[in-house]
Amino acid sequence: MEFEKIDENKTHYIMMRKKDLVKKELIIQKNIKTRKRYADRLSHRANYELKIISVKDDYFSGDIYFYNFIEVKDKILIPNGKTIMDNNYKWLEFYDYSSKVKLTAIYDENNRIIEWYFDIARKIGKDNELPYEDDLYLDVVVTPNGKIILLDEDELKEAYNKREMTIKEFKNAYKEAEQLMNKLKNNKDKLKKYTDEYLNQMLNLIK
Repeated sequence: MEFEKIDENKTHYIMMRKKDLVKKELIIQKNIKTRKRYADRLSHRANYELKIISVKDDYFSGDIYFYNFIEVKDKILIPNGKTIMDNNYKWLEFYDYSSKVKLTAIYDENNRIIEWYFDIARKIGKDNELPYEDDLYLDVVVTPNGKIILLDEDELKEAYNKREMTIKEFKNAYKEAEQLMNKLKNNKDKLKKYTDEYLNQMLNLIK
């Protein structure tokens, strides 16, 4: 009976390669940074009325936080010059704990939509009953005229190059963003109707 000869050099190479891969993965895991953004993070920037409702419908299951900004200390402007936080502006934040996308619907002082802002997240969860999103850099914006914009690809790539996330998380961020953008195509009116309904519901709660 003949036995297959074991290639010791090949075996040694495979073992060293596995050790190298494990070492690299441990380095990545050590460097991973969480970017948790909590629902109370705006308290230092403004005085606001806050209303919270829990919702379960065909599109969403989680908590909706409504911020009615009464007095803003420093208003927030975005690169295109639009203001997204000022006195009497309103934000609706949708924390869906079964999703990896957090929606913020931003309205001006006259309750007109400014934009819909979608954060791609590593996770959406709760700490001590306080919602958070663990931000994964990529964002998707829908403008009032229905234009869909992908933001912060450079930040995502920089974080990956710094080994602050795994290759799986990097790919998943793009996958979530692509699926979201495909879902949003030609659905601006549907999106507006959906968030407007919750805006009006929240406004009734503060009357």
